[in-house]
Amino acid sequence: MDVRVREDASRKSAAVSRTGGIRSAIEIPRVRPDSGPEAVLAALASEIPGAETRTLDGTAALRSERDVPADAAQGVDVAHRRVEYFLPIPDSTPDQYLAFSFSALIAPGSDPAFYDTLVELFDAVMGTFRWTYA
Repeated sequence: MDVRVREDASRKSAAVSRTGGIRSAIEIPRVRPDSGPEAVLAALASEIPGAETRTLDGTAALRSERDVPADAAQGVDVAHRRVEYFLPIPDSTPDQYLAFSFSALIAPGSDPAFYDTLVELFDAVMGTFRWTYA
């Protein structure tokens, strides 16, 4: 990654933290320039355990799901189940992407079937995703 890009991302991330926001970053593995979104999705899928490809409104997407344990040192106060979708914006030049994320807090001693149901609901919502152009 270009040093200037990394420094800019670090400054923006620190500013988000100072204002109480949530930081999130997706590191994209290196791919050949102009190799297209399919190569980026394939590279991400190889780096993210349990990632799978899906199609949303005719566009290839990557979906991942994982349980995130509480870890105060990492800024994660409560355990949660996280589902993320990563999809390219069709016909964007240069390639641009959207990320959708859902987290369900995991209460100690609760029934995991409840979180499975919440994940199914989020997947159903994402299944209704449609591209529209103004």
